[in-house]
Amino acid sequence: MAPVKNSKSLQSLCFSIAVVFFFFGIIEALLRFAGFEPELHFKSFTIPSWVEEMDPVVLKKYQQFVDGQGFVNEDIYAYKPDFRYGYLLKSGVTTTVQNYSSAFVVNKLPPWTIIADSEGFRASTQSKGITEVNGKTLYVLGDSSSFGWGVNYEKSYAYLLNEKLNTVSDFNLSNFSLPGFSSFQGKLLWQEIEGVKKDDWVILSYGWNDSYPSLRTDQRQFELRNSLAGKIIWKLKKLLLYRWITTWGLPGFTPKDKGGTRVPLEQYRENLESLIEGVKLQGARPLFVNVCNPETYQDSAEQIAKNKKIPHVNFPSALKPYLSTVHDRFPELFVTYFEAYGEFMEDDPMLAFLFPDRCHPNEIGHGLMAEIIFQAIKKDIKDMSENNKSNSNSVKKIRTSLKNYLSKPDTRTSRL
Repeated sequence: MAPVKNSKSLQSLCFSIAVVFFFFGIIEALLRFAGFEPELHFKSFTIPSWVEEMDPVVLKKYQQFVDGQGFVNEDIYAYKPDFRYGYLLKSGVTTTVQNYSSAFVVNKLPPWTIIADSEGFRASTQSKGITEVNGKTLYVLGDSSSFGWGVNYEKSYAYLLNEKLNTVSDFNLSNFSLPGFSSFQGKLLWQEIEGVKKDDWVILSYGWNDSYPSLRTDQRQFELRNSLAGKIIWKLKKLLLYRWITTWGLPGFTPKDKGGTRVPLEQYRENLESLIEGVKLQGARPLFVNVCNPETYQDSAEQIAKNKKIPHVNFPSALKPYLSTVHDRFPELFVTYFEAYGEFMEDDPMLAFLFPDRCHPNEIGHGLMAEIIFQAIKKDIKDMSENNKSNSNSVKKIRTSLKNYLSKPDTRTSRL
């Protein structure tokens, strides 16, 4: 009788397990059908759950930032978790951002739109009507400033620079910049980029996020995600039900120490050197753009650029000489920002170029950045174009000469 009893017990256990899985499966299906998105609760604020991929110290500082400004930036809802990079834009998402920057300019700054391509990077609103040219490519690997945070894609320095380059030679644009990205994520990105060819240009712009305080380095975060436990948790996070459960009344994290930075200075140097050498190895031309870096990281980037003999432009200090002309060159935009900032712009004239964080360039800043970078590399672009034309003409001459030679009768044969 024992085997029969054991068999019934096993059947009951299997049935119970099946019922549990079926029950949770129904809940998962309902959550997906309803378009449910799990959120974290912080005081009176709700934050999308993907921010859990941030380092605990970085997440804590972001919560403090939200608490200080009194609202959650709308653009944060445009992202999703990503196993390799931590997060990317949601594929194909379109988001118009109204509330951003600082509390004292809420609803005073122009709205801007984020459109993502299928790979999770920013795309142009005109992308459907754009056809790639048979020429070179401008690649941009950077953080929020190169992403064009706060402005429409067509007003970002990368887009405007590409337009200027096309007045000299044919260029396409591939912008792989994302807010919050560091040089470590830049290295991961570079390993995935294919099709880079001779005479392409690659802008590198990292530093601010590298220097950001964190409990763990970006590399350690990456290693944890790729551990066995990390991979299992990542698989579970694909379930909305699991992500929802993890947001139920979890205690806030209070770090016991300040830790270090996301990318320590020595590793930052190694990352930049590796990226520059990787670009050169493909026959492309690297350019470093420094935007609002802490002094030690800024100095390191500048020294590496000099050692590697590549162009280097430092912002926002490069914008200061244009202060006296910005009103005449961008009259409508200047009035827009002056009306938003009021007396704050009188106290800090650099707000003509920058958002209130004194770091991210606004639409005027992006326009001038494109012009300054273009002037820095215009001669190299022209020289390359002239060399290519010269080489092309030489090849044509050789082909013509060879064709003429082959078309002549063989005099030796005629004599025979």
